[in-house]
Amino acid sequence: MKKCCPGFPIAFIVVFVVGAFLYYYYSFSSVAEVDFKNNSFYATNNQKMFLFEPKDKEYKMCFFSSYVPKWQEALELESKKTKLTVLAVDLYQQGESYASNVINLKVSSEVMLSLVHKFELKAIPRCFIIKQDKENLILYRHLKSSGIYKILNFKQTQGE
Repeated sequence: MKKCCPGFPIAFIVVFVVGAFLYYYYSFSSVAEVDFKNNSFYATNNQKMFLFEPKDKEYKMCFFSSYVPKWQEALELESKKTKLTVLAVDLYQQGESYASNVINLKVSSEVMLSLVHKFELKAIPRCFIIKQDKENLILYRHLKSSGIYKILNFKQTQGE
């Protein structure tokens, strides 16, 4: 007896594995997570440093460089654009903004590199809205504008 499609199972397996890999890669790379439990973020205020514990449901996280001219004006402009509290992260960890709704954050080099990778920082200053996770209240997420997560959850992201 002759088989109908002898190569079909192998081709199906290859397509399934490639599809699973692409889904896994794009679903996790389209969400940037900031975990305040596993990573230490230190807030500074008037030269005093303390462990930052998030309390709001949303923040605007801004990355900037204190070596760029007029960085303070750019940060103040971002803080005036929104009603959200701005979490300011200086890449060189030397600048400090004194605007009313700005919290200056300091992090370790390892966490800084992780944030640069997660948020795909290619130019600064850059700001992102991060929202609190519903189950894990110490985890904040930012949905990127690309990736399969946006496609699969179009109805959810369309209203935002």
